[in-house]
Amino acid sequence: MTNTDTGSSPAPGVLAGVKVVEFAQNVAIPHCGRLLAGMGADVIKVEPPTGDAMRWGSPLSPWEGRAYAVVNQGKRSMPIDLASERSAEVVDRLLAWADVALVAFKAQDRVRYRIDWEHAHQVNPRLVYLAGNAYGPEGDDADVGGYDVLAQARSGNGFLMNRVVDGAPTSSRPAVNDTGTGIVSALGVVAALRHRDSTGVGQRVDTSLLGTALSLGTPMIHGFEHDRVARNEVMADLDVVRSSGADFETVRDVYEARAVHGRGAFRLYFRTYLTSDSMVTVAGLSPGLFEKFHDITGVPKPNGAEPGSREFTAIVEAAEALFRTATTAEWLDRLRAIEYPCGPYNTPLEALEDPQIRANGYVEDFDHLAFGAYTASGMPLRFSEAPGPDLAASPAFGAHSRAALTELGFDADEIEALVSDGVVPDGPTN
Repeated sequence: MTNTDTGSSPAPGVLAGVKVVEFAQNVAIPHCGRLLAGMGADVIKVEPPTGDAMRWGSPLSPWEGRAYAVVNQGKRSMPIDLASERSAEVVDRLLAWADVALVAFKAQDRVRYRIDWEHAHQVNPRLVYLAGNAYGPEGDDADVGGYDVLAQARSGNGFLMNRVVDGAPTSSRPAVNDTGTGIVSALGVVAALRHRDSTGVGQRVDTSLLGTALSLGTPMIHGFEHDRVARNEVMADLDVVRSSGADFETVRDVYEARAVHGRGAFRLYFRTYLTSDSMVTVAGLSPGLFEKFHDITGVPKPNGAEPGSREFTAIVEAAEALFRTATTAEWLDRLRAIEYPCGPYNTPLEALEDPQIRANGYVEDFDHLAFGAYTASGMPLRFSEAPGPDLAASPAFGAHSRAALTELGFDADEIEALVSDGVVPDGPTN
């Protein structure tokens, strides 16, 4: 199905009737708004008069960028010059209208633009207020701005997953902490809405890129008292390696050799192999699956050989050579015949056409009025009793300003003054 920006109201969904105002740019909190829209919420995205920053990345037409198009489907666009004193009434009416406010500004800017929690709660005591931060609402860096790459670095997740270029780590893409924070924020919003519906009182919900990064790293970022001595030894080894001037890959190799449990399984049973025509990913992490792997491949068992040993390396090399003797499709058939978890290793372009992905609506086709057809990720969840709407393509800049002002109770003369004076633009301005 191809979804077009018609400017119409959202179709019913689990959040039908929920009204959201979004004061946010870039990816993290706008992704939250996208998910809420996909569940049926009416989301008005407030943009600066120059447009969301994402509108200018890899532009497809004037005021329409690729990044904006894939993050903001299903929303309505309403630019507001928040620096104008005349915007105060518009902002207050939006806060009074909304069930949810999504806000990703620094604390001082929230106060400056009258969208801080204290003011918003005074205007609308039932409002659920989602505050997106870089590093969390407490601590010395609570009001320091930040991006996904900084959360990767500070959380330790980057150390685990970053690629290496010229001996130094380079940030991982896609920006999983951005989109992950959008998902966490949507969870916080719906939980707070349930609480509001039970108590009648709204509340502030705080999320952050750093908190999301630590949550995503849960399986590998932890510390046990049982391991304290070994952990201190690892840190001492890292200090020696770092002080010697070793590059990042060497430092990480030392860490993984000493601190990552189950490293052998990730070299042999749970990894991606090159095939004769592409790649195949295998994922076995149990003794029974280990047995199946050796049965289907015929490579020797490690029998206690350490992952870094010559014996273990020889087994890995034998498996790698074997996988190169057949195509990906042949390996998928063989492995699935014995129920060994496996799958294709897609490029992003191949993923867009993967039949399994298409069958579940995990990608969708859109038709934008300005630049035509495009494909982007769909909703990652669905509901049997209240399916969400077909998301519209991303909104044209200012396309919904006049309609939104009418809904907020402004009369025709007031709307004309706000639009003509640039307080609430209704289309591109240069």
